[in-house]
Amino acid sequence: MFLSAKAALACFLVVLSSWAVSGYRDNDLTAEIPAARRECFYQPTKQGQVLEIEYQVIDGGDLDIDFRMNAPNGNKIVQEFRRNDGIHTVDATMEGDYEICFDNGFSRFTKKTIYFEIILDSGEEDDELDDDEGEWKKFISPDDTFGDKLTSLEVAGDTMNQIKSYQSKVIQLQGLLRAFEAKDRNIVERNFNRINFWSVTNIVIMLVVFSLQVYMVRNMFSDKKRVRT
Repeated sequence: MFLSAKAALACFLVVLSSWAVSGYRDNDLTAEIPAARRECFYQPTKQGQVLEIEYQVIDGGDLDIDFRMNAPNGNKIVQEFRRNDGIHTVDATMEGDYEICFDNGFSRFTKKTIYFEIILDSGEEDDELDDDEGEWKKFISPDDTFGDKLTSLEVAGDTMNQIKSYQSKVIQLQGLLRAFEAKDRNIVERNFNRINFWSVTNIVIMLVVFSLQVYMVRNMFSDKKRVRT
C-alpha cells in the first residue's frame, strides 16, 4: 500500500526536522564575571563533531577579558589575554567535556559582562538520514495525478535544507547584532554618566572659585578701621 503525496511529505518533514535538531546545536549565553574571579563553562561533545565558540565583552571596564579553552584530556587549545572578542573552532572534537573559561582576575574592582555563543555541528546524522530515506522511499511511487512524487520530495528536501541553513545563519547574526547593540549601548551610557559627573564637578568648582573671588574682592575694598572723633 502506497502513501499519498501529503502523507509522504509529512513523513519526510518529520525525518528532516529530527535530523536538523540532532545535527546542529546553537547555544548562546550572557554571563557576568565578577572582579578578580574566573568562571568556567563545559560543553559535552562526541568524537568528530565541530565545536565553534564566539565571545565578546559587552560591558565593564575596558571591555577586555582573559580567555582559555581546554580539551577533555586537559590539553590547552586556546589561551588569550585582555581580549575584547574572539572566534575559535575545533574541527574534530574528542569525546568528553570541553572547558571554556573567562578570567577577570586582572580587574580588582570592575565586573565584566560576557556574551558568548557555542555552535556544535556534526555530520554523523547524515548516514542515519540516508537510512531513513531508504525506508520511506520504498513507499513512494509515481502516479498520473502527482507525477514523480519522489523527485518532488527530493527537491522540497533540498529547498528545506537551504532554508534551514539560512535560518540558522539569521539566528546567529541576530544574536551577534543584539550583543553589539548591548555593547554599544553600555558604552554610550557609561560615557553619558562620565560626562554628567565631570560636568557637575566643573560647575561646582566654578561656583566655589566664583565665591572665593567675590569674597576676596569685597575684603579688598572694605574698611574695618575705626575712626576716632
